Amino acid sequence: MTHSTRLALIGCGKQMRKNLLPFLRRAESEARAVVCVDPDTEQARRVQAVTGAPHRYTSVADLDLGSIDAAIVAVPPEPSADIAEKLVHKGIHCFVEKPAGPSTERLRQVAVAAEEVSADVRVQVGFNFRYADAIRRLHEVSAAARAQPCSVEIEFFSRHPSAPQWKVPTAIESWIRQNGVHAFDLAQWFVASPIERVVAHELPGADPDRFMAIVGLYHANGSHTTLRVGNQTKRFVVNATVHAADGSVYTAQSLERVELVRDGGIPSGARLFAHKPLDHGWGRSGFGPELQEFLQACAGTSWKPTPGLRDALSASMLCDLALEDLTPPSTADSGTM
Repeated sequence: MTHSTRLALIGCGKQMRKNLLPFLRRAESEARAVVCVDPDTEQARRVQAVTGAPHRYTSVADLDLGSIDAAIVAVPPEPSADIAEKLVHKGIHCFVEKPAGPSTERLRQVAVAAEEVSADVRVQVGFNFRYADAIRRLHEVSAAARAQPCSVEIEFFSRHPSAPQWKVPTAIESWIRQNGVHAFDLAQWFVASPIERVVAHELPGADPDRFMAIVGLYHANGSHTTLRVGNQTKRFVVNATVHAADGSVYTAQSLERVELVRDGGIPSGARLFAHKPLDHGWGRSGFGPELQEFLQACAGTSWKPTPGLRDALSASMLCDLALEDLTPPSTADSGTM
């Protein structure tokens, strides 16, 4: 393929319009939208007007799959898995928003199906925080510390969802599968050692649809990861900290800066990274770099390892284990949504 990768935008709702489309437009030299698909005609029309895509449909079934090279899929989990499976079998590259499937078992099925297709077909899952500049920089500077048993802390808070959705019975499960999955993905990215045990505890609160949970992940090499997650905060928060065995502490705060808080146990305060004020969210959010990497792979100009269906599958399995502790027995159903 050339730089003019023909792109289908499938799902033209809020995620596409607010978080993906602004960065796709900055990468227009690598791809061009040729079709917008959404059952809501008005939403598809709005995205078509912005992108200039010549075609618009209400269903993937109406697509001429021979007219596209790649697709950005930003739809709810159940159709997401079905759409990705269909496109990959036709040799079409797919960028699929997380969680990429309605259940762990369905993700496993799609992952197996994708692996049966040519390795030249890229399937990338939208774990954008792996690409956020501050988080990626923390990952780089803490590499030596993380090569040994260490302690990692990840905070991930967002206000929504605060009610059940996607056919799940509780707000906490909706939140864990939609947003909390990011924290679990970061945990398995920062500490590669297999996770042998998951222990989760919800802090009691007055509002049943607002919560904060503490999740402990115990790794085979002796490392420990602590996740603090929930929807009880008034603003979006993402922080990550790595505690090394020698007493060094590296931290990334608010996706804005990275600091060496302690060097071998001695207070340091050295700033290792700070965001440029004119970034406009490209690197701070990670949406820009992840989409650029996907489009470069589609064009054949780069083929770097990216989070895929197996990463989404393992993160979903961790969500299942945490929800066994967090969800009342009457509604818990491990691996299903």
